[in-house]
Amino acid sequence: MNTLNTAARAVLILLLLFPACLLAQSDVDVIYLKNGSTFEGKILEYQQGSTLRLQLRSGGEIEFREEEIRRIEQGWEPEAEVEDIPRIEPEKKKAYAFKEKGMYNATYFSTLSGSANGVFQLGLGIHNVTGYQFHRLFGLGAGFGVDTYSFDEGETLYPVFAEARGYLSRKRVAPYYSGNLGYGFAFKNRDELINKAEGGIFFRAALGLRLGADEGTNVLVDLGYQYQEAYFERRTPFQNEIEEKRLEFNRIVIRIGLIF
Repeated sequence: MNTLNTAARAVLILLLLFPACLLAQSDVDVIYLKNGSTFEGKILEYQQGSTLRLQLRSGGEIEFREEEIRRIEQGWEPEAEVEDIPRIEPEKKKAYAFKEKGMYNATYFSTLSGSANGVFQLGLGIHNVTGYQFHRLFGLGAGFGVDTYSFDEGETLYPVFAEARGYLSRKRVAPYYSGNLGYGFAFKNRDELINKAEGGIFFRAALGLRLGADEGTNVLVDLGYQYQEAYFERRTPFQNEIEEKRLEFNRIVIRIGLIF
């Protein structure tokens, strides 16, 4: 009886150890989790993007979600990595679509900084230009505007001019040049007691950046120099005398605009 009991126990132990022996004879797969845990056994099923089922060396089975897994090592295969972070496709850059040839229209707002008789003056201006771009590097246009050089003195001129412009690269942020030459008109202003006014030569040169390369509207920012001749004759309010001023405005100009 004792012999039978001993034999039964031996068979039972062999049955329990048999799966482990099989695993020991085969290659061992190792699963590393993101939380630091490690499990060894044999991969029974692996659905990429879903779950992995592993038979442990003890004979039991366990299932993992793919997002839990940091790394997989298979006994005879090279190490396979599971990314910690899902892949995100990089955002596609917008295509360069700036219209390098054809009609254009640009509108600028500008500040006019300079001095007169040792006193700093800040003026403002607005200009509009319409033209034709023959090539990225060269275009011609015509424009008009309003420039107030001194609000206190009422010294406002109305330039009409020709323009040349070009863009120096085919990028979303591209340097450009602009040059204007024309004549600035001046008019009487009774509110400022100006009873005679004459304009003169108008000139401006600027370098700047075009921001954007869309087919539609793009932003323009530039820095330049502006020259304007003018003559004003006014009657002084108290002594009733005539004051004559022949002026040459030399101004540093900062402009921001839109082109389409």
